[in-house]
Amino acid sequence: MSQLPKIAARNVGRNRRRSAVTGIAIVFGVTAVIALRGFTFGAATLMTDDVVKGRSGAIQVHKLGYVGSIESAPATLNMPYSDELRARIGAVPHVTAVTGRIQFNGLIGNGLAQTMVVARGVDVVSEEKVCPRADVNVKEGAPLKVGESANALVGFELAESFKVKAGQSVNVQTTSPSGRSNSMDLAVDGLTVSNLPFENKRVMTVPLATAQALLGLEGRVTEYAVSLDDLEHLDSTAAALQGALGPEYEVHTWRELQPFVRDVINRQNIVLGGIAFVLFVIVLVGIINTMLMSVFERVREIGTLLAVGVRRRQVMTMFMLEAGVIGVIGGSVGAFLGWALLTGLSVEGIPIEMAGVSGRSLLLPHATPQFILMALAIAVVGAVGAAAWPAWRASRLNPVDALRNA
Repeated sequence: MSQLPKIAARNVGRNRRRSAVTGIAIVFGVTAVIALRGFTFGAATLMTDDVVKGRSGAIQVHKLGYVGSIESAPATLNMPYSDELRARIGAVPHVTAVTGRIQFNGLIGNGLAQTMVVARGVDVVSEEKVCPRADVNVKEGAPLKVGESANALVGFELAESFKVKAGQSVNVQTTSPSGRSNSMDLAVDGLTVSNLPFENKRVMTVPLATAQALLGLEGRVTEYAVSLDDLEHLDSTAAALQGALGPEYEVHTWRELQPFVRDVINRQNIVLGGIAFVLFVIVLVGIINTMLMSVFERVREIGTLLAVGVRRRQVMTMFMLEAGVIGVIGGSVGAFLGWALLTGLSVEGIPIEMAGVSGRSLLLPHATPQFILMALAIAVVGAVGAAAWPAWRASRLNPVDALRNA
């Protein structure tokens, strides 16, 4: 029994062409699955970073009932923008930064026409800590600067519809929670671009002080945005925040606030799983086919082994060990090629067109070491499993008939 691994390894080297066919199938399958997963990871990371680090933050805190009526941007559900409340939020483990915002609806015009706008007031100083990629979304012009009070960033499609460019001005009108109307002329610092088409067509960003002045909400905000040290702790941190703030507040993760992005990522994972399953089946069918060919071609060898006293289970084990050796070699080569391909592509990144956006995003494909090792393990286990039936067929041969018909 102890000699079977050596015999199996020698048989793999002796039948090079047959072993190469099986090995190439495994290499192709593992490389393709790792590459597909790398592109899916890269796309998911791109979309997640665009939301978490570019716009919403990982978690948001609102007054109870705010998200349920978010389409009307209920500025009446506001809360104090105080050091005490920020400290309570910041004291929760894994929270790295906190910022306040005001979301409100209004009208934007250029003196000739008006349209609805969804505006957000941001604390320029702390916003950068929560959403460090926000500046990347500025397509033309410059981000908002600390100390500005009558400036704005406008979605590029919204600006194009008004024929407004960076450096020009727009007029914004809104109504305070108490019913008071107010308007203000704002200089357009820059035009923003987002992977969500709605934001390009309807969203405007202003300094927090500007939003507070327009709505009469000095010292108050409608939401707190929170960043984390690791998104792995997203759900547990949201639960801890809810416990720390109490029932008068509601806490939501970015997945709950951006279901469109969440669903796109989930659909990508489902599609990947389907493609990976098809590839896996193709590889297994190839292994079964080549192992059956091996049984038919090695009838005399199998008959001789059985005739000299080698047990049937040992014959079966030998064939499965051969498949295991091929699986280890092919899986290792495939894992290396997949890793090398993703590493090479991630150096420069891949410019891609995102739906609804005029411009390009940079996709960085990558796969975790755990996934690469899992792909290798599945290749080995799959190869051994696929060889089980041909190995059983070999072990059931009658030694006399095998030697007679060889």
